[in-house]
Amino acid sequence: MKPVKYILIAQLCCLCQGDPYVHLHAGGCKWTLRLPGNRSSDEVPLSSDSADPLAQRICQGLGCGGVYHVDKTGPAAPNATCFHDCSYKDHRLQNCSRTVGSDCTVITEAVCGHQALRLVGGPDRCAGRVELWRNGMWGTVCDDRWDLRDAGVACAQLGCGYALSVTGQGDGSFAPGRGPVHLDELNCTGQEGNLWACPAAQEEPDCGHKEDAGVICSEMRAIRLTGGLDRCSGKLEVHRNGSWGTVCDNCWNEGLASVVCSMLRCGATPLKVSQFVPALAHNGGTLWYYQCGPAERSLWQCREFANRTHLCAHSKASGVICGGTTTAAAAAAGVFISASPELLSAVTVCLLLLLLLIINTVLCCHYRRRHAFLFQQTRSGPRPRSGHSDNDYQGAVDLVKVTAAVQPQTDGQWS
Repeated sequence: MKPVKYILIAQLCCLCQGDPYVHLHAGGCKWTLRLPGNRSSDEVPLSSDSADPLAQRICQGLGCGGVYHVDKTGPAAPNATCFHDCSYKDHRLQNCSRTVGSDCTVITEAVCGHQALRLVGGPDRCAGRVELWRNGMWGTVCDDRWDLRDAGVACAQLGCGYALSVTGQGDGSFAPGRGPVHLDELNCTGQEGNLWACPAAQEEPDCGHKEDAGVICSEMRAIRLTGGLDRCSGKLEVHRNGSWGTVCDNCWNEGLASVVCSMLRCGATPLKVSQFVPALAHNGGTLWYYQCGPAERSLWQCREFANRTHLCAHSKASGVICGGTTTAAAAAAGVFISASPELLSAVTVCLLLLLLLIINTVLCCHYRRRHAFLFQQTRSGPRPRSGHSDNDYQGAVDLVKVTAAVQPQTDGQWS
């Protein structure tokens, strides 16, 4: 029993010394250092010359490539106890030496290379062309076998929800990238912490940048104007949580409309923000309400409320005609064209029916006039003569009534 007792005492001594451990964030390639037990919220000061080499060893030990970025601050205490000359194994720092001094630094967050991912070319950080960082360079992902499961790993890695749709094969959704193609023929299960953990082709990728993979995640934040005559006029719609909603027009004003126009690059001065004809209706999605101060330049910097009944009571949808629109005449007349797909379909059908009616009327009039002309020609023309007529007289004929005389009959004789 004594050997077991000594082992337990040794383990307790190690725990009391409190060597730091690596606390992993979502994805497994982002981490911070913490102290065990009740001291988990305490800082872990490191000597300034040992912080960067230690971060590199930890990222490589996690199988996450090299260090992409390290956030560091100074310790809160002026004379802190700094850890140095530590070894790393199994998510723990071991055999650390300690000194008291002022030349210390604290790693608040470290991001390894395999966790570094960005979406480029979209309206928001949660939509765009997929780019990964490796060996100091950003590169793209080939769209061979790229699907929603692969894209879902990327969205989760960025904290952008789930994948709504994927892009690729030069469909024009996002511009082609530059640099190397880092991954090809991904085959993720959807449970991986980052794209580097997914099975992929081992040979050198043979894709060009016309096949760069892209994704639109559910947390993409975007705005658009719909139902107008161009992209700079219409009903304001906001994309959040995978769907498009509208903005309540309670407290909607020129200041908010100016922010929207600027975000859409449609000029900073709105031409019209209210009293549209017909009134704008909500689309059945989320009802958004924004409170912006004079310093905000984006709706995403403003206070945001979703589906608050008391804020959106008796409201209509907000709309704007921006200064960069081509519908200035409509704005001056106070007319706004709000055309839903159903309305456009109905108008198209009506126009086709009207066109068929006009064509039918023209053809009917044409055939009636032609029939009348032929009938007139028939009545006014000479009668055709028959070559076998027995009454082809050339002169005047006096008709004399001839009556046959009845001869008297004699007895016994017949005429």
